[in-house]
Amino acid sequence: MFKKKIFNRVLLAGSFIVSLLIIAKLSGVLQYALLPTAGSEPAIKRGGWVLMSNLLPYEKYKILVFNQNNPEYQVGTYAQRLVGIENDKIHIKDGILYVNDTLVDSKFDTKLSYKVDRGFANYLIEQGADENDFYPIDENHYLTQLSKKDLTEKYFFERIINKNTDPEIFKVFGKNWNADNFGPLKIPKGKVFFLGDNRNASLDSRYIGFTDREEIVGRVFYPKN
Repeated sequence: MFKKKIFNRVLLAGSFIVSLLIIAKLSGVLQYALLPTAGSEPAIKRGGWVLMSNLLPYEKYKILVFNQNNPEYQVGTYAQRLVGIENDKIHIKDGILYVNDTLVDSKFDTKLSYKVDRGFANYLIEQGADENDFYPIDENHYLTQLSKKDLTEKYFFERIINKNTDPEIFKVFGKNWNADNFGPLKIPKGKVFFLGDNRNASLDSRYIGFTDREEIVGRVFYPKN
């Protein structure tokens, strides 16, 4: 009898906790998701879990969650860094972000495109990098996305900066811009602008256009960003 009472209490407590978690998830107070892409690396790894909440303030330069409704691309919930709000001026020069003429990339770690030699590629793969993230340029060199923390003087590397017009960006903004050289652009009223930290591997506002502020549904608090 005593063991049965304990079992029933544990069962009731467990049911209560599960109920709370379901309510929290449905209300947006606490949500979790798996990110299948590398667009927010290095802050959020591809295939990593994130925790988010709609109770936290939607601060600029934090990774927020929003509804992506542009039918030209995969519709769904995206997690990217909020870098611009209404009246802000966005300008990307050679892959480096400026907001209102102020350099802001020093606030967080980003990934950019690099040309690396075979030795560096092998070293990075040994350190845990995915070999599928290295695209052959010639017999001895590869294109990949690296953060400053990945770089080492032991091996050859060279920044790759795109100078050509991106037709997908031209379709949205009507300008001869690309992912590395974008803007300057002023954010309209009621709109916001998102960027992925993995700048050359992110489907963000450069491609999907502005997002309505009302489409923000939460803020990622884990991993810390």
